[in-house]
Amino acid sequence: MANETAVKGGNMAKGILIGGAIGAAAALLFAPKTGKEFRSDIARKSSDAADYAKRQGALLAEQAKSTAAVCSDKASAIGSKVQELAIKAKDAAMIHQEGVKETAATAMAETKEAINEVKDHARQVTSEAGRHMDNIKKEADNNREEAMRTTNSMNGSTYSN
Repeated sequence: MANETAVKGGNMAKGILIGGAIGAAAALLFAPKTGKEFRSDIARKSSDAADYAKRQGALLAEQAKSTAAVCSDKASAIGSKVQELAIKAKDAAMIHQEGVKETAATAMAETKEAINEVKDHARQVTSEAGRHMDNIKKEADNNREEAMRTTNSMNGSTYSN
């Protein structure tokens, strides 16, 4: 469930970035401005988009860290519970040797499996957040490069002042 939320949040951030870039480009293209003003606007909008992408990437990274911390805390709590259960199982085993030994082994195996699942989920969330952050950074870099190419190509056009 948390994994789906992280993916939806990443897709939403991408949509916002792409939509913002398209809207900014359209506004700039249809605004009656001189070439110099237009290039300045493109450079500023590109820088704003890159800054926004970096802020969103940092936000996603922070959310991933928070989720990983929660998962880690839960794994620690499960580990503590396992130790507590192991002690109780040992005490009960002294009273009911065979039956309790089997129950304790099953509980330990299931608890270890649960801990491993929590750890795997935390790794997945962290990995996905890293991929989202890398994608956002790449998009920001691509937008910045495209804006620079556009600015440079306009410097050589007949529309520049």
